[in-house]
Amino acid sequence: MPDRGLLDPATIAPPSATGGPLPPWHVASAKWAQITFEVAQQAALDELPCDATRPVPCYARLFILDAADGPDGPFRLAVLFVGARYKMLPRNALVQGIVDGPLDAVESAFGARFVKGAVTLSRDGPVLDASIARAMPLATLHLPELRAIEPNMLRWDPWLGYADADGVTKLAEFAPRPDIEAAFLSKHATLEAAPGLARTDPWRRLRNINTVSACYAEGALTLTAPEVQAPLT
Repeated sequence: MPDRGLLDPATIAPPSATGGPLPPWHVASAKWAQITFEVAQQAALDELPCDATRPVPCYARLFILDAADGPDGPFRLAVLFVGARYKMLPRNALVQGIVDGPLDAVESAFGARFVKGAVTLSRDGPVLDASIARAMPLATLHLPELRAIEPNMLRWDPWLGYADADGVTKLAEFAPRPDIEAAFLSKHATLEAAPGLARTDPWRRLRNINTVSACYAEGALTLTAPEVQAPLT
């Protein structure tokens, strides 16, 4: 039998923000990076929704977006995901999203597990660096040796998040839909958790054991509206 996740969405506090710009959100000028990496099995299961199962090996993803023209102004977003299988398909289950910008608008549009923080993303030729912080530093990302590839070589799995359904938090699915102008892969990418994080912090528990792949892209990006999912029987 496959290992199912241990997280009940109903235990997550529903998002409190309302009235922000309605999704989908289209960003005409965007830059984003993603790294996929292996993580410890128990840490993955603890953050995986109970209607999803774990892949083999367990992996997580960090997605960082620099949006120059969001519907509520510029913003940067860093989202930590754990890899999942949901309805037999690969998905990214949201663990925590760090919002550098209009937090209420993001939470209103896309649901729970987003918090305020600071995110940087900068590219200097073939090298990209990023940093993520909440009240304290969380992680740093380094993508060296960027090399151009065809955009259709990259895959963007839908996301599993958590939306308010009549006062109860339920699993919801939404996705990044890119229109890529330039795409790159990186060799020898690294993701380092910040020293001093509590042992219980997901950014430490889901730390990088082994990098699988890393990429960077520029172009337009649309974040689709969340679709609340019925519990699986």
